[in-house]
Amino acid sequence: SDVDEQLILHVAFNQAIKLHSIMIKASGEQAPKSIKLFVNRTDVGFDDAESAEATQEIEMSNDVYEKGGVVNLRYVRFQNVNSLTIFVANNLGDDDVTSITQLAFIGTAINGANVSDIKQDDHSH
Repeated sequence: SDVDEQLILHVAFNQAIKLHSIMIKASGEQAPKSIKLFVNRTDVGFDDAESAEATQEIEMSNDVYEKGGVVNLRYVRFQNVNSLTIFVANNLGDDDVTSITQLAFIGTAINGANVSDIKQDDHSH
């Protein structure tokens, strides 16, 4: 069957980021359970996502969702992220449909302007 609970999301960022956590909001039986994250791998598809080595694997539970759905990542592995591929293998209820109501990425831009680096010209009159 072509209909199943698996889901792949490819997210490209407009500049490199340091990612330290993700927030997934979902509820009920259709909430993602087993998740694999792949950094800077846009070539991952359904055929190889289950066997490919992930940057990090996450097991979600009702408890995690009830506490806001924030998952801390292994920060050292997410230092120079240009894109993130999220593979959802299954959901909490082994349902045919997986549903995510909100997805957020928490981190910082690598090339962000640092205010202390900005030099002001001395215009004393």
